Amino acid sequence: MATSKNFIGVLRRSHISHVFGGKFTKNSTRLLHVCLTCTTPNIANQSFRIFRGSVFTKPELEVVRYKKFHTSSFLQTGKDYYKVLGVSQNASSAEIKKAYYKLAKKYHPDVNKDDPSASKKFQEVSQAYEILGDETKRKQFDQWGATAEQMGGMGGAAGSGNAYGPQGFSQSWQYQSSIDPEELFRKIFGEAGFGNKRNNFEDFADSNYGFGEAQEVIVNLTFSQAARGVNKEIQVNVVDTCPKCRGSRAELGTKATRCSYCDGTGMESVTRGPFIMRSTCRYCQGTRMYIKHKCTECEGKGSTVQRKKVVVPVPAGIQDGQTVRMSVGNKELFITFRVEKSKYFTRDGADVYTEADISIAQAVLGGTIRVQGVYEDHTLQVMPGTSSHTKIRLSGKGLKKVNGYGSGDHYVTYRIDVPKTLNEKQKALMQAYAEIENNTPGQIFGITYKTDGNKPNDMPYSGSEENVQAEQKEGTGLLSRIKNAIFG
Repeated sequence: MATSKNFIGVLRRSHISHVFGGKFTKNSTRLLHVCLTCTTPNIANQSFRIFRGSVFTKPELEVVRYKKFHTSSFLQTGKDYYKVLGVSQNASSAEIKKAYYKLAKKYHPDVNKDDPSASKKFQEVSQAYEILGDETKRKQFDQWGATAEQMGGMGGAAGSGNAYGPQGFSQSWQYQSSIDPEELFRKIFGEAGFGNKRNNFEDFADSNYGFGEAQEVIVNLTFSQAARGVNKEIQVNVVDTCPKCRGSRAELGTKATRCSYCDGTGMESVTRGPFIMRSTCRYCQGTRMYIKHKCTECEGKGSTVQRKKVVVPVPAGIQDGQTVRMSVGNKELFITFRVEKSKYFTRDGADVYTEADISIAQAVLGGTIRVQGVYEDHTLQVMPGTSSHTKIRLSGKGLKKVNGYGSGDHYVTYRIDVPKTLNEKQKALMQAYAEIENNTPGQIFGITYKTDGNKPNDMPYSGSEENVQAEQKEGTGLLSRIKNAIFG
């Protein structure tokens, strides 16, 4: 509303209604600007009709100047809070909350420590949500481009002398937030923080009380934790009684009264032509009690979203991607586990697979080895003549079955560890063994073979004295080489 000596005007976004000499006319506004020299708003319109006496005039272009003509902050400053949040004017409350959450997390100072402009953007996003997140303020902004608090801080009607500050017209509409952006963020999303962990914000979902616990929460586990079971402590959002009003929904020092609009029935009658319909009371929302001063913490709901610690009992043997159901407060929560892969164990359901290295001597002569198990270590016997990739089963030594009884099996695969280098003694012994080895496929470096693959001493025994002497000589030479290799 703007007034002067003989003018009354009400500014809308698309038109101006004004009265001259008791006559009312309505015109579309094409341009609204402010003279930077005289700090006076000007209205320019090619079809601006002015009533003078009893004659209407329509000049080609006439500029009418009125001092102290108040406009909305949307038109004057050009700031559209819908564009700030990236939503349409028809967006629902849930869409506005999600847009604010996404942008607030993106521009939060804790994750943009090296970007000084992020703090300003975070404050701007918080200001936009403070307006659009409140139904009353949003309606005022949609209608006037500003809220009642903003319009009330401009200095009143045009008759007040301080409506325009020394810095010009725009000073009257400078936005002043009534809440700290950080406090607004914590009020909605709790003490989630902005760490490097992936699951800090995975449990947020829209609810009647703000962003409450989601239907599914992701919990990360190591292989050992999943195998043995653990009590995992996590933080989730739960809806609980408002700590300020303690569920009364009214501001401190006030209380709810019987709703006078529905006379305490919770229902109201709405007349639509010849019909009378009964519907839930719009003032008390069917609660039969009317709260004039609602609690500012819970906004009159009696409950708020609070960040709390919850201990999740993880059953032993839980698998990756497995989901369990848990009651948190008065709501059920579905918890999905993400199990980290083990570098030693390979899992297949309740069965586990490992590999164990054995030496050449253990493979040939046999022996024992000690292997790591899921819950305890095991001592295994290596049978003489064990081949590489021999697999043995440890029955019932696998993981516990979550949805059944007993445990799985532990399978161990032997691998013969062949040395890459040999010292002189080891090499001499291997060569000595190679000379008396039977049925060797192919050839061995340093050992002479016949074309048929057999060594000379593998030839059939002829029983002649020469062959006997040759074999004795060969045996004596072999023993001498072994003694020299061992004793020097």
